[in-house]
Amino acid sequence: MKSEEKIRKELKEYIENHIFPIYEKNDVGHGLDHIQYVIKRSLEFSSQFEGVDVEMVYTIAAFHDIAHHIDKDQHEVLSAKMFYENEDMKKFFDEEKRQIIKEAIEDHRASLEYEPRTVYGKIVSSADRNTDINSVLQRTHAYTMKHYPNSSLSEMIQRAYYHITKKFGKDGYAKSYCYDKDFEDFKKKIEDFIQNEYEFATQYMKVNQVMDIKEKAKWFALHAHMGQIRKSEPDKPMIVHPMSVAKILESYGYDDEVVSAGFLHDVVEDTKYTIEDIEKEFGRNIANLVMGASEPNKSLSWEERKRHTIEETKQLPLKNKLVICADKINNLEDLYITFEKNGKRDFKAFKRGEDLQRWYYTSVYESLVDGEDENLPIFVRLKDILDKVFYQKEDLFLKDTIFVEHASYYAKLKQLHAKKMELQRLKDLVTLSKPFVIEFTGTPRTGKTTILNNLYDFFKKGGFEVSLIEEFTTSKYYKENLKSKFSQMDVVERNIAIIEEVSKELDRLISLKKDIILVDRSINDRQIWNDRLFEKGEMKEEQYQKLREYYSKISKQWVDFLVITYADSLVALKRDYTSSLALEQRSFLNQKNIDEFNYALMALQDFFKESVENYTFIDTTNSVLSETSTLVASQILPAMRSKYLNELKLKYHLK
Repeated sequence: MKSEEKIRKELKEYIENHIFPIYEKNDVGHGLDHIQYVIKRSLEFSSQFEGVDVEMVYTIAAFHDIAHHIDKDQHEVLSAKMFYENEDMKKFFDEEKRQIIKEAIEDHRASLEYEPRTVYGKIVSSADRNTDINSVLQRTHAYTMKHYPNSSLSEMIQRAYYHITKKFGKDGYAKSYCYDKDFEDFKKKIEDFIQNEYEFATQYMKVNQVMDIKEKAKWFALHAHMGQIRKSEPDKPMIVHPMSVAKILESYGYDDEVVSAGFLHDVVEDTKYTIEDIEKEFGRNIANLVMGASEPNKSLSWEERKRHTIEETKQLPLKNKLVICADKINNLEDLYITFEKNGKRDFKAFKRGEDLQRWYYTSVYESLVDGEDENLPIFVRLKDILDKVFYQKEDLFLKDTIFVEHASYYAKLKQLHAKKMELQRLKDLVTLSKPFVIEFTGTPRTGKTTILNNLYDFFKKGGFEVSLIEEFTTSKYYKENLKSKFSQMDVVERNIAIIEEVSKELDRLISLKKDIILVDRSINDRQIWNDRLFEKGEMKEEQYQKLREYYSKISKQWVDFLVITYADSLVALKRDYTSSLALEQRSFLNQKNIDEFNYALMALQDFFKESVENYTFIDTTNSVLSETSTLVASQILPAMRSKYLNELKLKYHLK
């Protein structure tokens, strides 16, 4: 290459002997092969411009990723610093050129929000664009393995898809400032490539030699069922069912082929793909398992198809029966949850009524256990849910002994339990990117603490990871470590400092991968106190508005659901006295203070609507406090359900 001939021998030797070896510390995607690639392209692009110093171009390309192993997020700045502070480089370039090289290294990164400041930055930035799909997949995988080593394969694929789409997709941030036909062709290929996420996932696994048949089957099913919904629940994507079936099979320790068939079991029946497509992609064994779970020609009557299934199931090998069993378990558990949530058994959604449905599912169960060990745990689970749905089996000890005098309350608890069961199943399929945060505030003595404790117990016993953040300004930590310091601040500084401390604790718990965080009197509660101060003239309007905006911003960032409990001040005061042995006058809890609190609570309704996506305002003045928890839980659970479903749709790009 002619441009290489213009580079001084001494400069090349220095870089090859002292700079290139440092790239051994980087991940594969930012190692020496990549640097050589960028150098070659940079020198080629330099011919598009007049008066370009190729030694400078060569040096910029050689240094541009040198600090990637130190700090990936700031590597362009650190790489520029390493060049600029290199004493030997001063022998080759004067101060003006060194400054240009430094800026060009800083400007090479595709994700920067500004264009490179010089032609040198534009040349190397353009040369840094990859033009090979497999190479991009390898670089992304290497980066993930180094910086996110605990990611599951599914998370790796999703991260790669998001990164490549964001960078190289139709509106991607990666640009070329030079004429580069290879990059233009590459962008077109990428746009086509990301349209089929199954092909993307498969190529990712092949290229990086991490092929997993279960993961491949999941992505095939996701692609095949794209756009389909559960008939009984239009807001729930169809893919939830095959994913749940696979999860059931995996939970019992069955092999990869059986689990893969769980993902694929409805593909032939409900999508454009044939059994030949399944065999081509996954082999004969998995195709046979899928075929065994698929009904014959749908032109036959319902009864004919079901009789065929019942008879054929008896003759199938155990592996086939396992897939069918998991499918029936999931369908019946869905039906049971629907019945319990609605508080009634309703078969109107079925073309054939309850009697025929009972006949079919009971007969299938009998065919499944025919010639097999009926005590196999997966068969026991099917029998249990079969009895609950069609033979109304339930816990008679709870019904006839524990709740014998509280039948209506028991019915409410059963509804809540069913909603929690649905959340448990969704949690098995997707993890929230951020824990579901519930804040509690409201008038004193309205059952807030009881509700909070009941919800903690409700979710904890349901297998959710739950944390509780106590009321910050009454905590021992605040009183012993911060109260004195904070009391010396002005009202705005003190409020902000308090919420910053609460945010730190939230951030810490979020890093621990909790499912739910319950927060006692925190962000929105502070605004109630500030409103009181403002109304009494103890806070200026400018301060009040500043804090109002600040709290709203923080609340939107952290809080998913706000629970506000309210009661008439006299009722609240009576509750305090009757629940305590003490008759002495309360220092804070008096009617005047509670009235002020309630006034602020009412005045802030619009603020709460702006600050949180979901909130509930419950007047407990005439309520039995023991039943308020069920009312709150019944409003929180649907919001959580929506959160999990939205997370699932986002995670797998469901349409």
